[in-house]
Amino acid sequence: MHILLPGPTPIPEAVQEALIRAMSDHRGTLFGQVDVKVRTELATLLGAPTKDHIAILPASGTGGLEAACENLLSPGDRALVVETGLFGRRFREVAEAHGVDVECVEIPWGQAFNPQEIAERVRQKPYRAILVTHNETSTGVLNPVEALAQAIGTDPGAPLMIVDSISGVPSIPLTLGPGLDVIIAASQKGFMCPPGLAILALSERARQSVVSDTRPGRFYFDLRPYLSGRLPYTPAIGLWHALHAALGLLRAEGAFARLQRHRMLRDMVRHFARAGGLTLLVEDAVASPTVTALGLPSEMNPGDLRRHLENAGLQIAGGLGLWHERAIRIGHVGHVDRADLAAGLTLMAPHLPHSEQALAAMIPFLKEA
Repeated sequence: MHILLPGPTPIPEAVQEALIRAMSDHRGTLFGQVDVKVRTELATLLGAPTKDHIAILPASGTGGLEAACENLLSPGDRALVVETGLFGRRFREVAEAHGVDVECVEIPWGQAFNPQEIAERVRQKPYRAILVTHNETSTGVLNPVEALAQAIGTDPGAPLMIVDSISGVPSIPLTLGPGLDVIIAASQKGFMCPPGLAILALSERARQSVVSDTRPGRFYFDLRPYLSGRLPYTPAIGLWHALHAALGLLRAEGAFARLQRHRMLRDMVRHFARAGGLTLLVEDAVASPTVTALGLPSEMNPGDLRRHLENAGLQIAGGLGLWHERAIRIGHVGHVDRADLAAGLTLMAPHLPHSEQALAAMIPFLKEA
């Protein structure tokens, strides 16, 4: 089965092998070495000051969103949520569930936010935090998070910026820095592992906010033990071993080469789809390197197309939210190269209005190999 999903994504052989390693005492020396290596590598990858600014939870990416809200926001705190799609809405809903006073900037689907406009709004009133989505999986939009961090600045009174980068890093580099305080990721996308780990990287300012907070009401998602170098309960040992192996693969490829590969895959999909008669729902300038949303002609049904493709040996994702009835999504993230993508798109081509043109549009990308 060919998998072109925005998550879960294909798992490399080395990561699969790591998953079946024998269990060991999670408080013993063997796992302790893995713990230190994984958190140290993640700190380097995400720009965290030390390994004790990293928390790895046995949870989905949504668990990471909830952990961030639970540990960094209190009921009644004012937060600005920038909503650019379904997962921006989820971040808002998580914050609201914790009693946060949420103000929401809703951006039309398929568009990125304007960092200067958001920064101007922040200057008009105080917020405890800004919640933003780096790479909106539902629309395939890459948001200018780094530009927003720069626009907000490093004033001591500036709000914490908490970033959902679950379908962004490590495929799209993003690091903590001035104005950017928390990065939330998950294991099942660019990290090339099965689902089950939520990863949080915190700036020193965010870490101090968490470890000095003595209010009650946290337990499973309490980040304080993690940020003190302790595992409060049994971790997902097999997934830690898998993540350790995946981090080695990521380090070997390098951030620049990884980003270039994902950009090339994005461009290959967009050329294929445009030539094949599908609609690109996002402009080139803000198109995600990891997932592409495509509008179908009115005579095509997304659900029927996905079923036909799965029978042919290809899994793609359906549209979400506002685009559920009119779109599909193609993931090109993680352990995917141009040959993998070409194989999947070749299975898809016969179902498009202009199949021969779609296949021809891929050829220049294959010649680059």
